[in-house]
Amino acid sequence: MEPLRPEVQWGALKHATILFADIVSSTEHVADLDPEQAMEQLRPAVQRMCDAVERFGGTVVRTLGDGVMALFGVPRALEGHASLACEAALAMQAAFENPGERLRIRVGLHSGQVALDTGAVDATKGGGVHGHAIHLASRVVGQAEPGGICITADCLALVRPAPDVRRMGPHLLKGIAEPVELHALLGIKSDVRHHQFHEAAVSVFRGRDLELGILKEAFDSAQEGRGSVVGLSGAPGTGKSRLCHEFAQWCRERPVPVFEVRTQLYGHATPLQPVLMLLRTCFFEISPVDDAATARRRIEQGLARLGAVSADDLALLHEFLGVADISSQPCSLNPKARLARLLGLLGELVRHAGRSTSVIIFEDLHWLDEASAVFLSALVDAVGGTHTLLLLNYRPGYQAPWKDVSHFQPLVLADLSATDTEALVREQLERYPELQRFFSLIVERSAGNPFFAEELTHSLIEKRALLTASGYTDRDLAALGQEALPATVQAVIGERLDRLVATQKTLLHICAVIGKEIPLAVLQEVAVYLVSQMESGLDGLCEAELLQLLREIAGGRRFAFRHPLIQEVAYSTQLKARRANLHAAVAAAMEVHYSAQPGEFAALIAYHYAAAGQFVNAAQHEARAAKWAGSTNSAQAIKHWRKVWTLLEGQERSQQVNSLRALAGGRIVYLGWREGLSPQEVQEICQEAIGLARDVDNRLEQLLLFAQGRILQSGGGPADDYVASVLKALSLTPPGQDVGRVAMLNVALSQAYAWAGLLEQGLAANDAALLGVENIDKFDREFIDFSIEQWALGIRARLLIRMNRLDEAEACLLQMLSVDERLDDPVIQQITHHLHVELAAVTQNAELAQRHVEIVVDLGQRYASPYSKIFALWCSGLAEVSVGKLTAAQHCFSQALELIASSKVALEFEAEIQACLAECHHKQGNLDLALAVAQTNIDISKPRNNRLAECRALIVLGGVLGQKADVKSRQEALIHFNQAEQLIQLTGAKIYEPLLRNERSRVVGI
Repeated sequence: MEPLRPEVQWGALKHATILFADIVSSTEHVADLDPEQAMEQLRPAVQRMCDAVERFGGTVVRTLGDGVMALFGVPRALEGHASLACEAALAMQAAFENPGERLRIRVGLHSGQVALDTGAVDATKGGGVHGHAIHLASRVVGQAEPGGICITADCLALVRPAPDVRRMGPHLLKGIAEPVELHALLGIKSDVRHHQFHEAAVSVFRGRDLELGILKEAFDSAQEGRGSVVGLSGAPGTGKSRLCHEFAQWCRERPVPVFEVRTQLYGHATPLQPVLMLLRTCFFEISPVDDAATARRRIEQGLARLGAVSADDLALLHEFLGVADISSQPCSLNPKARLARLLGLLGELVRHAGRSTSVIIFEDLHWLDEASAVFLSALVDAVGGTHTLLLLNYRPGYQAPWKDVSHFQPLVLADLSATDTEALVREQLERYPELQRFFSLIVERSAGNPFFAEELTHSLIEKRALLTASGYTDRDLAALGQEALPATVQAVIGERLDRLVATQKTLLHICAVIGKEIPLAVLQEVAVYLVSQMESGLDGLCEAELLQLLREIAGGRRFAFRHPLIQEVAYSTQLKARRANLHAAVAAAMEVHYSAQPGEFAALIAYHYAAAGQFVNAAQHEARAAKWAGSTNSAQAIKHWRKVWTLLEGQERSQQVNSLRALAGGRIVYLGWREGLSPQEVQEICQEAIGLARDVDNRLEQLLLFAQGRILQSGGGPADDYVASVLKALSLTPPGQDVGRVAMLNVALSQAYAWAGLLEQGLAANDAALLGVENIDKFDREFIDFSIEQWALGIRARLLIRMNRLDEAEACLLQMLSVDERLDDPVIQQITHHLHVELAAVTQNAELAQRHVEIVVDLGQRYASPYSKIFALWCSGLAEVSVGKLTAAQHCFSQALELIASSKVALEFEAEIQACLAECHHKQGNLDLALAVAQTNIDISKPRNNRLAECRALIVLGGVLGQKADVKSRQEALIHFNQAEQLIQLTGAKIYEPLLRNERSRVVGI
């Protein structure tokens, strides 16, 4: 059967906006010049006009020597063409307002219907257009004042109330019979247009009165200052986006600002995109067409509304939103502190904006990347008690981590009722009486899913059109009941795709590989061989409601699939080899398209290279994504580094591959110390990575040796091995060279000695580190991932407390507190306050302990990692000990040990916490428990070289045995005391001398 041909083969009628612009008194400017000089004089000015047109999606039809003619909406459909033409006119005007500019322009705009000759040679460039509207627009430009913009009432009607205009009244124009109402365009009101939903809404909205009513009640509550979060859950096709769209329209009629954020199908490969969109549009009003300087100015204005603006906050947001000025001072915060501060700023922005009523709609959370999820949780928390309503939608199965917050309300979107489904199908078939026989079958097959119902009906109507074109019998029509209504919507979509003409089908396949949203520039680069047919092909796909044109125009036009299932079917029906070739082409095109935001889109490009089988290229971009993500989220960074490691596995070895895999191994191992990497995995990765680094870069080998020692020790390995690893790393640097690297390794060495309980050696390494800490380079600082200075001071304070040099330790801790804590990693913050609690426990200062334990607990709750929770529990136990609440302390210590056992995180603290628990039991007189815990502690401490914990356990063991009546037990007690004394002499841990003296004297006294 031949495909249906369009009824009209020549031409098409389109509604468009026509722009004419010219240079005022251009003849006078070139009067004394020859033709070539005149061209050189005017060409740059005309080019500026062309740039403005193309920037807003228009098409320059022709240049006129001293001006341009441009079309918006022809030859390609352009939603909001009149508004875009006004924006282009204003941009032109601004381009000629620079100081010292000699030339002035005038612009005229008119909107109307034009006829497009699709057979014209230049039809793809907007040529071959005819009609009264063209002639009228050419006359309007002459009515504009020098430097001004003149628009007709027909143009104004399409963009009102956005333009700021001055009425010029009716004018008689040459060749136009009737007077034309004109207006001077002065500007565009920036607060009128926001992102809107682009979901096709061709059918009557029905069956959702209950759900819409619930949303309206939540809106009323928000207006009263009881902001809430509504989670709209529904299966694909049930109409989540349609309900959100209808509610958004209802809000705008109030009028209340509505901000919309969409998560992409490739959300995992484009981390933080929804967050960046939210910040840009909702809080800083950054337009897609704003340059970096304008964006920075808007960010500064937005922050100023919160109060005093810090240089670090500004730099942080400039960098995060990709508009940093390379000549400005970068943000001084380390990665963990950056994330913490960004979350804090988001909360402040939400609460400030929440003083007035607004609605934020966040779509498709089931595709949300993990990095964005952290920000979404902060957004959810901040909305409570404001005038903001946050509406979220997602598919069933999405696990909302914030579902238990008091201001969250779930809303499940069920299938349509049979009555509503019947009404929907009846409306779709209204103009096709011969298809009514299939009414019941469509209702049955769609099962209350509105998208399925519409797709089944579309399929039937298209089949009927094909039959009409070739002539059909009643038997042919009846057969559609079996052929045109497959049981699944995937099959329905597949049939629709099969009926597309070759060009449209190819374009749709390419779009499916690109993603849910398709930048036209990327599509044009990939499908360059279809460039002459692209516009008509895209128009056809939009008319078939397979694609839709988005209003965002940053970087050019963008299209999107009307429903994700369309993309999924279009993707899965292609051969793998074909998809691989397309993924490679898409990756290359995206490298160019996103060149200004290489880190932000690196993971997406890596995804496409990996799908193309180009694993080295994919690994390079994953590494870039890891570095970008690592600036705010180390958990995300380690996932990217793992991908790098996996992608390069089995690749042919080269210096490039070896160096990148070695670096990935080092980052996995080092960042994994908080994630609970198993010793076996660490050994496997390190063994290979160190071998690779040895061949390509001995400085990288040093970092790997340090990372290997640290992660193995933190996983319960011997502290002496950590010492040996760092000493080996240090030996690779010749004496007197690489001062910064030696300083960094000496900080690590002081930490290793501290864990091994060799306090004098640790303090000596710490002294050496502090002498050279200022020389540590950026690469090492990024590798460590938090403030090395604070790290060194924390180790120093820990050493001094255990050496009983308490005044020096206190001075060290005060120095740590003098640093703005927003600049630091949450774990480093916890350590700072934990050490104060340790000091308070030694000095019996309950007030000091309570003050700092509250901060440690708050950090543990905010960051909710096992590592932070363990710290908080341990610290709480120490604080309880300081006020004599031993039962509560035991509970805290026991919980911390249980969490260590279940999470396999923070194993390096296990022996210390066990020692605390043993001491608690001993003080309470629970001798059997104290004995058991102390013995277990010794069994753990010895192989791990935790000499200080072992010393404490020996003192407890001696104290318990010394209280027994038999001589043998008291003799064993004295042996344990002697062993503890030897450890104190070996380690320099004088802090335990009074405890040992007291316990020994009790036994000897007996």
